[in-house]
Amino acid sequence: MAKLFTELDDTITRYIAENDRIAIKSSKLSADVEKYLLKTIEEILKKHGKTNFLEMVYTITKELATNGIKANQKRVFFEDEGLNITNEQDYAKGIALYKQHFSEKMADEYGLRCLARNIYIQANLVYNETGLYIEVVNNTPVLPTEETRLREKMKTSAKYNDIAEFYMENMDNTEGAGLGIALIMIMLKSEHIDPHLFRIITEADKTIARVEIPFQ
Repeated sequence: MAKLFTELDDTITRYIAENDRIAIKSSKLSADVEKYLLKTIEEILKKHGKTNFLEMVYTITKELATNGIKANQKRVFFEDEGLNITNEQDYAKGIALYKQHFSEKMADEYGLRCLARNIYIQANLVYNETGLYIEVVNNTPVLPTEETRLREKMKTSAKYNDIAEFYMENMDNTEGAGLGIALIMIMLKSEHIDPHLFRIITEADKTIARVEIPFQ
């Protein structure tokens, strides 16, 4: 059952020990959310003797959560500007405005706006002795054009083993999400984990990013 991160402070170690899954739900990636996400992952990996995966698992989960939250905030930004995100002309206009005006300060404000509209991401972590299953669910759908770009970025990223090499060869057409996808796939490869265990699933009302981390 999902638990709010504010409930985890004193009980997280016992909760992880007694359960095989946990969910963290949020509309913005605040310092508190990052803290509890890290603590949750640390306790899961301690339980199964895989603390050597801590940096990789935390980075991957945080990256997926960040991408989902940014996508949600962008959608709300379009709504508040009176733009239809599915209209090609509105999309081009909205993206230009978003890049020009959006800031870290606005990210906090838009996190609250997402919360008020029940727009969020939920990180589901399922774990046992065979591995860790990370699923970050965004309760808004991805646009078809953005899904195409995501698929292309995953295909391109699969060719690289070094993030610096990827960035240098794709710096002209890579934004944060593209770099994040490359980072995830390269980190999996560095631990000899099949990068195809990272998948993005699109449904009519949500987007799911899923990564499997085998322990055996």
